Amino acid sequence: MSNSKSHTSEIREFFKGTTYLDPTYDPAFKEFFGEEETLKNFLNGLLHLEGKDRIQKLSFKFEEEIRFRTPYPKNLTFDIFASSENGRFFDIEMQKADHAFFIDRAILYNAFLAIRAKQEMEHSPEFLSLSKDEQRKQRYRLPETVSIWICNFDLPETDGRAIDRWFLYSEGSIGKGTSDPVSTRNSYIIINLPRFTKTAEKISRPEEVWLYLLKHAGISENLPHFGNEIFEAALERIKVDFAKDEFLNTQEKAMIAQEEIECRIAEGRIDARKKGLAEGREKALIEIAVGLRNDGVPMEIIERRTGLTKEQIAAL
Repeated sequence: MSNSKSHTSEIREFFKGTTYLDPTYDPAFKEFFGEEETLKNFLNGLLHLEGKDRIQKLSFKFEEEIRFRTPYPKNLTFDIFASSENGRFFDIEMQKADHAFFIDRAILYNAFLAIRAKQEMEHSPEFLSLSKDEQRKQRYRLPETVSIWICNFDLPETDGRAIDRWFLYSEGSIGKGTSDPVSTRNSYIIINLPRFTKTAEKISRPEEVWLYLLKHAGISENLPHFGNEIFEAALERIKVDFAKDEFLNTQEKAMIAQEEIECRIAEGRIDARKKGLAEGREKALIEIAVGLRNDGVPMEIIERRTGLTKEQIAAL
């Protein structure tokens, strides 16, 4: 019993002076966005949906593993896989640190999302109620998919924007000054948290509140009230005083693992001066994965924090 009390005391000491757990780490991220109303508000804000266009019902799952054979098995895990009642599909990813081939990873996840969404659509009651002839006509139709990447590092590709939206564009149309994408069924929303610098007084939209809370909850003793119980409920779920010891322990491990990763990546950058940036970063990530695995850190945390796949980690 005394050991249990001592361990609890150590966990609490780790978070001393902190009001809220940092929602940019996996455990608190899941709690923060762990309610349907929270995610609906977040997505409706990001997509600027108003009135009858707003998402009314949303199904979602954390750590949704996707597996395809192409021709060999390929696995990846979405942080959050969600679908709305009107046929939209979402992948929401929280990224603490940059790594080699980040853009390639985002494109790969988006491809898996499109395939998964297509499968879901073709098994829906609406699609199955169509005649066989109509189903054949729609065999290439895609549902709307949105890949959302929340980056807690400065991503140059957003050109300094806190929220950047990526679509498929035609080079010819852009040259003519046309900004309409070729298709709006597949898109990315990239959130660059370091570039979000609005103060609470300047915030005017719901998605800006969510970005403010994501950025400041883990480092602020007090946060402003934004007059919406959805925001307050999300914060309540990550309040240190109300968190169970098991949850605090999981959060602590995730934070320590991330600190180790950032230190190793920094070392990798030094090595990269001699060996090339990509090679140095890759070596650092492999060393991190081996160390974390040997320390008993769960595979899904290693995968998410390093950007390596389960297959790569298992082969080490």
